[in-house]
Amino acid sequence: PGGHPLGTDILGRDVFYLSLKGARVALLIGGLTSLIAIPLALLFGVCAGYFGGRFDDFVFFLISTMASMPSLLLLIALIMVMGRSTFSVCIALAVTGWVGFCRLTRAETLKLRELDYIQAARALGVSEAKIIFRHILPNLAHLIVITFVLMFSGLVLSEAVLSWLGIGVDGSWGQMIDGARDELSRQPVVWWNIAAAGSALFGLILAVNSVGDAVRDVLDPRTARES
Repeated sequence: PGGHPLGTDILGRDVFYLSLKGARVALLIGGLTSLIAIPLALLFGVCAGYFGGRFDDFVFFLISTMASMPSLLLLIALIMVMGRSTFSVCIALAVTGWVGFCRLTRAETLKLRELDYIQAARALGVSEAKIIFRHILPNLAHLIVITFVLMFSGLVLSEAVLSWLGIGVDGSWGQMIDGARDELSRQPVVWWNIAAAGSALFGLILAVNSVGDAVRDVLDPRTARES
């Protein structure tokens, strides 16, 4: 017991070490997937909302088609095609997770492009790229932070669901929770494995949400004006 502060699982592996290993997988899944999905959604959403026309029609058709597909079934299909590696899971989660933020940024950009200072910048001959980078994107910064927090939390939980289905990432908290199902039926009940994984999952999501709220308050222009 002295060498295993959180005990061991049914195979004799140290639960504390597995929890630390799961934190690395969770940060990789949440961080890498968000870094793929959010820029992709920004690219399509901002360009579609700002320029409009045929590109907007194409993006709207694309996100409508993606949204009409069952995300879990599409996610499972992509993982089965690309393999169960960590990078493949990140790509599959990004492909199924960028649509909602793309729709949001498109709608927000449609509103921002009609504001007076955007019209004034156009009248003064400011380039479209400079308008997007100096006026549109700064007003989307708080949405990016909120979306990152929500997406990060959702991705970590989605990976846990995938592990429950047997197609998750090796070494994740989801895999620990899945493995603890058999241990809960033992006599006496081995509960510390699932308790460690669940507590670590809860702690990470709570920390990310707390940091995201603080950063959002700093970046939100409306909050800055009120203070």
